[in-house]
Amino acid sequence: MSVNAVERILWEFGNNPELIGRFRSSPDGYLSSYHVTDEEKRALLETDLKALAEQGVSTLLTMSVWPMLNGPEGMPFAYLEHMNGGELKAPPGA
Repeated sequence: MSVNAVERILWEFGNNPELIGRFRSSPDGYLSSYHVTDEEKRALLETDLKALAEQGVSTLLTMSVWPMLNGPEGMPFAYLEHMNGGELKAPPGA
């Protein structure tokens, strides 16, 4: 996994959200200048930030771009549910 390349993409999305539109309109073209694997491309296209985090991508970056990629509705709960495999877990002792 090219963690640095994926983190750079997410960082750039956060700094310039207009890049998300470019990415969505031409994912292969957008990603051609980055060294990412097919698995990473799939995860980015499907907004599977959990898969990227499991490979070592910063969860601070995944959390910061989640609302840009999915809309702010449900933040932070939709993000937390996604990161927990579709389940929103109660804190320990709750």
